[in-house]
Amino acid sequence: MSAKRVAGKLFSSLLLMFSFFPTASMAQPAGNPLQLIQSGTDQALDILRASRTGQGPTLRQRKEEILNIVDDYFDFEEMGKRALGRPWKDQSPAKQKEFVALFKRLLFNTYVDRVETYTGSNEQVVYDQEKIEGDYAVVNTRILGYKNRDVQVDYRLRKGSKDWKVYDVIVEGISLVNNYRQQFNSILANDSFDSLLKLLKDKVAAQEKE
Repeated sequence: MSAKRVAGKLFSSLLLMFSFFPTASMAQPAGNPLQLIQSGTDQALDILRASRTGQGPTLRQRKEEILNIVDDYFDFEEMGKRALGRPWKDQSPAKQKEFVALFKRLLFNTYVDRVETYTGSNEQVVYDQEKIEGDYAVVNTRILGYKNRDVQVDYRLRKGSKDWKVYDVIVEGISLVNNYRQQFNSILANDSFDSLLKLLKDKVAAQEKE
């Protein structure tokens, strides 16, 4: 499957990076995985619709605010570590930190344009179940009526010292983390980690000039 088709399927969820665009007054993350996903999703859909109708600021206008807030809901270090795979352990803490920061901005910039063109209004999200095994959990959901079809969206979460956080999103069997790992592995097969960092920097810089 091409990267473009994978990206399209990931966007179908509307929840990849943007499920948790809370307002400044929104409470802290809920206590269990399913509540976390449900509260974030409901708030996200309200904000997306308000933005689409011009009743609130655009997502780009709220960019820095959103990037700070989503840290409460997404474990970007875990996402970056899993997306990079085996090469992660070979990097210094400073380079790991730089990679995670670039990866987070890459995710945001990649999908913000697609989310801002969101025109739906009748989708319904069904929360099927949560499965908890120790410090890991999976929440299974479905989006009903997205472009006249249903979309399966599963969230993988890990419990840190305080709260549950999302570290992967699987849309119709396609994992965000695995998709990026394939891309990074392909680059690292021929280039150094420093080259990968430069590619990410250049990509993020180009995105943020648009």
